[in-house]
Amino acid sequence: MADQVEEIKQKADIVSVVAERIELKKAGRNYKAVCPFHSEKTPSFMVSPELQIYKCFGCGAAGDVISFLEKYEGMDFYEALKYLADKTGVKLIASDFGESREKDNFFALNKLAARFYNYILLSHPSAKSALDYLVNSRFLDKPTIETFQIGYAPENPNYFKNFFITKKGYKSSELEAVGLSYGRGSFVQDRFAGRITFPLLDHRGNVVGFSGRLLPSVEKKDVGKYINTPETMLYHKSNLLYGLNLTKKDIKEKDQAIVVEGELDVISPWRKGIKNIVAIKGSSLTLEQAKLISRFSNNIVLALDSDSAGNLAARRGIEIAEVAGLRVRVAALTKYKDPDEAAVKDINSFKKVIASSVSIWDFIIDLSFSKHTGSGGEAKAEISRELIPVLAKIEDEIVQAHYVSEVARRLNVPDEAVFRQVTKAKESQDIGFSQVTPLETEKTERREILEEKLLALFFLKGKKFSGIKDDKKLIKTPLITRIIEEFEKFTKTYDKYSLGAFSKFLPDELRERFSDSILKTSLENEDVVPDKIIKELELIRKEIKLLNFREEQEELLRQIKEYERLGQHAKVKEGEIHLNEILKKRSEFDEEFN
Repeated sequence: MADQVEEIKQKADIVSVVAERIELKKAGRNYKAVCPFHSEKTPSFMVSPELQIYKCFGCGAAGDVISFLEKYEGMDFYEALKYLADKTGVKLIASDFGESREKDNFFALNKLAARFYNYILLSHPSAKSALDYLVNSRFLDKPTIETFQIGYAPENPNYFKNFFITKKGYKSSELEAVGLSYGRGSFVQDRFAGRITFPLLDHRGNVVGFSGRLLPSVEKKDVGKYINTPETMLYHKSNLLYGLNLTKKDIKEKDQAIVVEGELDVISPWRKGIKNIVAIKGSSLTLEQAKLISRFSNNIVLALDSDSAGNLAARRGIEIAEVAGLRVRVAALTKYKDPDEAAVKDINSFKKVIASSVSIWDFIIDLSFSKHTGSGGEAKAEISRELIPVLAKIEDEIVQAHYVSEVARRLNVPDEAVFRQVTKAKESQDIGFSQVTPLETEKTERREILEEKLLALFFLKGKKFSGIKDDKKLIKTPLITRIIEEFEKFTKTYDKYSLGAFSKFLPDELRERFSDSILKTSLENEDVVPDKIIKELELIRKEIKLLNFREEQEELLRQIKEYERLGQHAKVKEGEIHLNEILKKRSEFDEEFN
């Protein structure tokens, strides 16, 4: 399997894999980007096509194409390997990957269940009332039903058992493990029996679970209208955005994600042409969902239900989105109860509501004033209790001043009174949003910085390798010296050179430092072409030689001082002669280069 891993890594181009997910910009022979793993404004994330690695000099994230997919997509090792194998055309030989292989089997089982339920809905007499409801009451056509793989789970338990256990050979324990059924032995009950089913797919298109809805004609007080797959190995409610597998391309193209609450709140607008839309699973946006959206756009419009629960969900979603660095606007649905109804009854009106969405601060302020009407002290106190913590969280002081004045105007109080309350709120609690702080760089001596840059520029200049042996005489940092020695061994062993091949040739303890030097220097000198690199090398060599003169001079002065203390006058004189020689050489060197 180790051989297959290496084969897949060699065939998979890390640049193309990363570029499919984040925007890369050419930086010399490498590529740079704003890091997808922490919040930053200035790019510090580098990708090397030659070394086939990535490295962020802000948060320290680093690795190869497999570890990138593990970190960015949340894949485990086997999932990432299988994804890359499919992408590169490598046939992955079955091996014992334990839980990972089990996940593959469970994905296949869920996919089969989605096809089974969809077939029942579209082709079986037992689902006639369900199909009539979707087409005539929810106004869905068959192409839409097929696209979203909507299905129906028959009430007769024999259909389920006969198909999955008798015909397909699945065990009841497997059906239970993915949340499709409950019960063991002769009693195996379809969890979604008698319900319309909506397959829940992750953004990569894997069926991870299901949502089931009772038909209105059979709704009961003691049974929930909606049920979802319980938390399983595959399904985690907080990680899922319904519809993202179909809409992520449109979200990226429009640079905006419309966030709604339910499956039909996605499906109905999608059918009417609003394709950049996803639904949260649960009552509010989670941090995992917000981070997932941010891979495709940093702009979201929350278009949640118009009832009070929706408004509370919007408040929680706003907090989460802010933490994830998203720019949030809110579409207030006042005429219709939810996006599904709005899309069905007046899609143009719904589009206008989205287009006229307001900033999060305007929404929260309007919501608070709409809840607490009246001009008395009690209403003002309630508004103050709600809005002061919100105002205190606005980081931009100009924006904060604007909304402080707006709240003061609507409360009919002086701006200073609101400002004082905001200041108190800031002082009394930690209201900052969590951010990743860039790693502090180690304090490195000037010599080491210069020698490391000299080494990196030498390799970045391409196949013009003259000078490395001379440079070795200048260098005193042991690690840099070792890398040069390894390069000399490499050139004696191999006729052809490549940066990637040499990196693999290096011992483990040298490889990371070498690749970091290459990428960091490339980040700082992205526009340096070979001719400029040669000039830069000469300047660095000059500075290193000056450092050598200075260090030699300082060491001689220290020795002369020690000889004087010991009364060794002959050695003092000898040292002074040597010092004069060094000063003369340094003077000649300065004249040559100035």
